[in-house]
Amino acid sequence: MSDPAVDDLLVHSRLGGLRPEGKLLLALARPGLTVTEQDRIHRFLSHRGRFLDWGFILDQASRHGILPIIGRNLTKYRLVHLDDGRTLAPYRWIYYYAYDGNRRRNIALGDEYAKVIRALNVARLDYVIRKGPVLTEGIYRDAGLRRMGDLDVLIHSESFSEFSSIVEKLGYQQGHLTRNAEQVVSFDRRTRLTWKVNLPNSTLPYLKPAQRDDVEVFVLDPCFSLFQPRSGIPADAGDFLAGAVDTTAFGEPSRMLDPVDQIIDVCVQLHVEATTLLYIEIGKDLTILKFLDLVELLRRLSDEQLRAFTERVEKFGCGDSVRYALHYTSQVFPDDISPSLIDEFGPPDPDLLEVYGALDGKSERWEKSFADRLFEQRRWESLKAHSTVPGPRAVV
Repeated sequence: MSDPAVDDLLVHSRLGGLRPEGKLLLALARPGLTVTEQDRIHRFLSHRGRFLDWGFILDQASRHGILPIIGRNLTKYRLVHLDDGRTLAPYRWIYYYAYDGNRRRNIALGDEYAKVIRALNVARLDYVIRKGPVLTEGIYRDAGLRRMGDLDVLIHSESFSEFSSIVEKLGYQQGHLTRNAEQVVSFDRRTRLTWKVNLPNSTLPYLKPAQRDDVEVFVLDPCFSLFQPRSGIPADAGDFLAGAVDTTAFGEPSRMLDPVDQIIDVCVQLHVEATTLLYIEIGKDLTILKFLDLVELLRRLSDEQLRAFTERVEKFGCGDSVRYALHYTSQVFPDDISPSLIDEFGPPDPDLLEVYGALDGKSERWEKSFADRLFEQRRWESLKAHSTVPGPRAVV
């Protein structure tokens, strides 16, 4: 069944050829929906809901890290219900449980990570908390909306020994889980050596078995820079720790990156993960949640902070990552990325947009477009090169 007039209710991207399920996912991928947005989505579902591939929707929402957001929106705003009592989507309970289960999971993670933050504070270690925890609590402001995983911590490389001692006393260990998830086994020598040579700005993560049904493992991910070694950018942790600001994380006083530096961090990570072989192979290279994170961070910047953003990008020489991130985010959410902001950094080089594997030293070009890849379940099959970095693939 196809009705262009109905499908156009959900046009929220510049991506051509999206199937109706993809359009619905993008329309629902919002921390909150206006009354107008609710009405458009409900009208769309009233016409198309019975004909949609809801298995595909569930799979893609999970892959893109937005299932809790979609679950909350579908159920909170009763978008799958008709006035006569019929429902427009099968298994409505899955969507609510995805949101509520994620809320309970994030609370459990927060209870554990609060202990880590307290220990770092007691030791007076210079650190900042990055990415997921800061975004979940500070930007989305709803424990159930955004799925959280690792506790990402930026520290000075000279502080690593002290950091290691602190977290080991809390039961954390570098390694991988056993099959029954009850123990952590140390990485072999080859993995440690390869990681040290290829990723000297970070270290293998620290794990602690959670032994819970809702959380399999607690993960600490320390790093010493926001930039990959092959980027050629010499900035280290000190360049960002000096400007860190106070925050509260899981009820504990903590430190986070300055809001301008948070956006640089998100842009750099988005670019790295979208083009690095390891992330492509595990299917975490393109996720709608990363684009949404950038939109929500940019939404909160003042004009003064936006000017500071362009200056910081120029200072660090990370314009390529910012161009990449802004370009593709504007393809997914065009109404949320100002064209004038994109113009500040100039047009991206077409090679920058289409090449993957550069940071692995194995540059190749995609044969499929970004729009085709975004909802392609097995895009890794078309890779012409493969990662040689061993390590915590399931933890990344």
